[in-house]
Amino acid sequence: MKTWSVLMLGWLLSSTAGCALEAAETGDLGNGDEVAEEVVALDGATSSFEMLRGGYGDSDDHDDGGDHDQDHGHGGYGHGGHGHGRRCGAPAVRRAIGQGVARLAALQADTTGDNARNGLDDNDPDDGGWDFTLAPSATSHTAARSPTNLFGAIGLAAWAAVDCRAAGNRALVTALDAGTGMQRNPDVDSPPDFVFGVLLADLADNPGFADLARQRYDAKRASFGGTVGLATRIRDARHGSHQDGLIAYDLGWLTLSAAALDAVFPSAGYDADAHTYAGVVVDDLTSATPRFDLHDTTLGFYITGLAWSQVASAWLDSRSLLRQLRAQLVSQQQADGAWGTNAAHPAADLQATAHALQTLALTGHATVRSRQAEDRAARRLLRAQATSGGWPVSPSLELPLVDADIMLGLMLSRTRAGQDGVVPGAAFAAVAAGDAPVAAPLP
Repeated sequence: MKTWSVLMLGWLLSSTAGCALEAAETGDLGNGDEVAEEVVALDGATSSFEMLRGGYGDSDDHDDGGDHDQDHGHGGYGHGGHGHGRRCGAPAVRRAIGQGVARLAALQADTTGDNARNGLDDNDPDDGGWDFTLAPSATSHTAARSPTNLFGAIGLAAWAAVDCRAAGNRALVTALDAGTGMQRNPDVDSPPDFVFGVLLADLADNPGFADLARQRYDAKRASFGGTVGLATRIRDARHGSHQDGLIAYDLGWLTLSAAALDAVFPSAGYDADAHTYAGVVVDDLTSATPRFDLHDTTLGFYITGLAWSQVASAWLDSRSLLRQLRAQLVSQQQADGAWGTNAAHPAADLQATAHALQTLALTGHATVRSRQAEDRAARRLLRAQATSGGWPVSPSLELPLVDADIMLGLMLSRTRAGQDGVVPGAAFAAVAAGDAPVAAPLP
């Protein structure tokens, strides 16, 4: 039988702070031709991590009538004052995220009470994680142990749902369960885990999660002989597996991780680590024989590589390269708003579309053209949500990681797409045929 951990019980009983200010929603788009518009790269003072955390934009307390808290009882979160309580777009977007996190809660190997709502005594491993694949008809976690590279990547979706006021206490417990699962398993140390630990510490007003993220990051870095060793190992491992697009994906998350740790532990050298990770990506992109050639659309995970390369170039303030990457990414978007995986898998793909949406948002809404691309992508993802709250990639396959990628992308875009009434459950075919490869953080 599951029991409340001392950490979660103490925090939930002591939380009294309300949600902070809501970020302003973006206005309507213009109709001009923005092909030649300047892309303004982010710099260290306004990094992609700050875009993720929400420390940007103006506050706006007006209510647009949307459903902000599907679990009700939303107050009492110990937010750290970094933009928490921001809106994540139109009412339909918030509803989609709220239903999505309810799906993730049901599929989690929960450790707190019966948060998954499948009985206090169940067959799952009680480790706070998720299965990698399951049938869309599944309603709970299997008996198998959760893969170690999913905790932070999926936990971030629960964090996002609470942060943008799309869900309440159940989503919060889902995030906390993932955090304590990370605490209990020393093998949970993939790049998104470190970002998640820092953001969860902020959300829960509990610095222990940030300390844990720092310990795991430092240990992983040391095990590869330092920052350069870790970066080159990831680059070479992805290249050796013909997954060149995932070089920027993993190193982009490590860039965000180092930036997150630098925000909590300044003057510890983590900002230099972020420059190293981003530099490995940019050096490869601009070399005479790049592993990831942005002009070779047949490369493995091509769209993901284009998308996450933006984060590295933005961190280094490489404006010309960012402009080139963004133009190429937007040019690959299909008319209905989706992206494929690469030229070998051109069918509209849920995860590739989510990665493009995430990184366009993380690197700044610099042009009307890119903002329109985000809105088209958001509409496409909204239309693909199933009545269960998840996003199956085929009639027989769902991946909680892809569900989480989509939710994070929708939250980050703060899109008004969906204001037209598009809601989950609309009659729509699955976005992908299920034969495209899936990107997952490197363990």
